[in-house]
Amino acid sequence: MFNERSKLFQRALFVADLGLIAVGWIIAYYIRFELLVPIVGLPLWRPLSRYISYLPPLIVIWGVVFLASGLYSSDRAQRLPLLVYGVLRAVFLGMAASVAGLFFYRAFSFSRLHMLLFGIVTTGLMVVLRIVLYSLIRQARKHGRNFRRVLIVGAGKVGRRLAHAFRQYPLMGYDVVGFLDDQKTGPDILGLTSDLSDVMDRLDAADRPIDSVYIALPVQALSKVQEMTEVLSTRLASVCLVPDILQFNLINSRISEVDGLPVIHLADEPPIAFGRVVKRGIDIVFSASVLLLLSPLYLLIMLGVRLTSPGPILYRQLRMGLNGHQFEILKFRSMPVNVEAKSGPVWAKQGEVRATPFGSFLRKTSLDELPQFINVLKGDMSVVGPRPERPHFIEDFKNRVPRYMLRHKMKAGITGWAQVHGLRGNTSIEKRIEYDLYYIQNWSLGLDLRIMALTLWRGFVSKNAY
Repeated sequence: MFNERSKLFQRALFVADLGLIAVGWIIAYYIRFELLVPIVGLPLWRPLSRYISYLPPLIVIWGVVFLASGLYSSDRAQRLPLLVYGVLRAVFLGMAASVAGLFFYRAFSFSRLHMLLFGIVTTGLMVVLRIVLYSLIRQARKHGRNFRRVLIVGAGKVGRRLAHAFRQYPLMGYDVVGFLDDQKTGPDILGLTSDLSDVMDRLDAADRPIDSVYIALPVQALSKVQEMTEVLSTRLASVCLVPDILQFNLINSRISEVDGLPVIHLADEPPIAFGRVVKRGIDIVFSASVLLLLSPLYLLIMLGVRLTSPGPILYRQLRMGLNGHQFEILKFRSMPVNVEAKSGPVWAKQGEVRATPFGSFLRKTSLDELPQFINVLKGDMSVVGPRPERPHFIEDFKNRVPRYMLRHKMKAGITGWAQVHGLRGNTSIEKRIEYDLYYIQNWSLGLDLRIMALTLWRGFVSKNAY
């Protein structure tokens, strides 16, 4: 119910925002061509019909941008400051997308001042809408309207986290009256789990009836669930099960359905979602741009490799990516041909002497990695993700480093959360996995853009690149 209410609130906001886009577009037109023209004497009057004709594609563009920007995420939907920030960010991205769209719209030249006014007016309308909604909801809550009283069975880690979430999102109207637990005591523990019926009776008699019961017990205690559901079957309270699965290593966890059966995904590959499609689009556009814009640099490096060492320009090495898929990663060759013929795969360490002088320069500046944008275009890699490793070393790491293989639940990347924190080369594998799993568990388009910006800001030269 909590998730459904949150989604309903977000969808209502989305529909209202689409309407405000149209209103802001028209208001901006009248300010520009009706209000400012006689006052300031601005030239170039243009018919309203031409502006109206562009409104449908504009609404589609802004709608897609709003959804992709995370404006309607559940955490942001509960806090007004975050909502205002989200509006400013979404409008900025919408303006950028609109300008890009107008570049291809040659049938008519739109006023730049109108676009600026449109951005300002729409931002104001969206912020005012949210302030009004929040004020109305807060007033309703103060008068005790539309509250749902919640009893949580289980005061462990999951139960406490659930209660914290309800209190963190007061606008949803959930009031946690207390817990039932067999192991813990405290002022908010109303009794044992076996006291469920008595506690419900006591709260009903005190004119505080329970609307929802959330069962948040450890997996080993789930045998009590059937007993509790039978007790609650004679009452009107909603019953929700929140199994304690935090004890597992959760990667891309979610709940799906197979022929009506709920399936809990504990560790899985990322689901196909709109954000993932956008991520792939960013990969294609960014990689193609890099290959095109840096083509002179590519030619210089190719020439340098050819003149300083006999053999092929590119070096192909087997790596492991998403779901164990093995692919050939591309690099500019930095070592003599067949340098590992006798030694076998060798982990690069400080004082590396196998590289050619030009190859050593390429490694220290990370320029040897540039051909991997071809891997990104092919779909083997992403611009951002955990760095792929050689299968030979993975055989050792997977048994020695806890949770190592979970990093393969995300497509490998050229740069990543671990790399922008200096964890590359001969650094702690355990620490690197910690950062990789943080990235996978907290992935967002915003985090990807942040990593890309940090990669550019901190440069490509690293003391740990050998």
